[in-house]
Amino acid sequence: MAEGAAGPSVAVAGAGPAGLAAAFALARAGAAVTVLEAAPHAGGRTWTDEVEGCRIDTAVQLFGSVYTRFLRVLREAGAEALCERTSGRDALWRGGQAHEVVYGSPTSMLASGALPFTLKLKLGAHYLPFLHRHAAALRMDALHLAAGGGLDGESAAAWGEREMGRPFVDLLTDPLLTTLYGAHAQETSAGFYHALARQGMHLDVLALRGGASGFCDVLAAALPRFGGQMRTGAAVHAVQAGANGVELSGDGWVERFDAAILAVPAPAARALVGDVMPRAAEWLGGVRVRPTVTVGLVLDRPVGVRWFGLSYARGEPRALAAVCALEAKHADLVPPGRGALLALPLPDVGPRLMDATPEQVLDVILPDLRRPFPRIDAAIRAVRLYRWEHGWTVLGPGSLRHLGIAQQPGVMDQQPRLALAGDYLVAPNVEGAVVSGLRAAERILSTLG
Repeated sequence: MAEGAAGPSVAVAGAGPAGLAAAFALARAGAAVTVLEAAPHAGGRTWTDEVEGCRIDTAVQLFGSVYTRFLRVLREAGAEALCERTSGRDALWRGGQAHEVVYGSPTSMLASGALPFTLKLKLGAHYLPFLHRHAAALRMDALHLAAGGGLDGESAAAWGEREMGRPFVDLLTDPLLTTLYGAHAQETSAGFYHALARQGMHLDVLALRGGASGFCDVLAAALPRFGGQMRTGAAVHAVQAGANGVELSGDGWVERFDAAILAVPAPAARALVGDVMPRAAEWLGGVRVRPTVTVGLVLDRPVGVRWFGLSYARGEPRALAAVCALEAKHADLVPPGRGALLALPLPDVGPRLMDATPEQVLDVILPDLRRPFPRIDAAIRAVRLYRWEHGWTVLGPGSLRHLGIAQQPGVMDQQPRLALAGDYLVAPNVEGAVVSGLRAAERILSTLG
């Protein structure tokens, strides 16, 4: 158990944004917190790797100015200075060239050559008013409201092609969803896409100096100040919960705590709570998770583009959803004279690469990389694969209604001393993870009095 804090002992399994946000809130409230992380480092999908002097954000790249809870926790940890506004300049590969666009800026969207004139007219005349009319139901921190508003019954592709035309799906909906959420438009709830689009209408894009892992690193470093601790290489394999506490066990260890939070992916949480929280386990069985691989490339020269993220229009690529030019995100990530890219495979390609070698992955993705970077083959110095067994939470039609069920009494609160946290409970992004962690901490603190 944690040493140095006089309050109740609380274990947090998982040192990603959800778990560390929960642990930080608990520790500040006086609990004796022990964070148990299976990996050798904190961060989960927000981890920043270092390869030949380049800092590569291995999955999560950027944050939004609308991430209010994320920013609040960063401020409370005394690390607000890590966060800096970026240009938001990205690009869409269409018709053999990269068309620049600043996402979050309606003016830039309407001026960009990425979109045909007729689609721009429809955006202004139809889609923006649609988002305004349904604003009350399109909240990223309460996605179940979109289901109540009748927006969760069909896919984003079906809605978009019927209401806005195919270019809306090919050039906006599908590239955005495959890049940021690992799912095609035809398998994503229309309500989720609408909520995402409304959030992004007026959005500043933020980056963390030194890489995305700074958020989790700061919170992990703050725990000892409050008497907490973190142990890596400590996977939790079993959970027992009762009226007086929670027992966690792993390889060669068993520990008892006054309460616990499981901030692990939905499939792992389901395996742990099947006997102690059967209704929660049943709900978790309805969460769809997809594996994927991301690919870090270190180059012997700068990429030489102004934009950070390049997405591909639907039908353009063979294998890639997007590629990120890391030196265009923040200057301190890549040494002078070098370049670094992170390639994100398409949703149906990523799972097929889970067991591939770096050479096999390159064979798959190089044809798409050569389009924006014709001489990239000769520039590659190092290739690093990052495998994510629980890479993406896919919110298909009906998933937003499913989110609402988790909030019903008796589903997630069967065991007062045991709580779950993870972005799958709120929204599949870092803000959703942080919100879930803070909610789990609040519930445990209420239980412990």
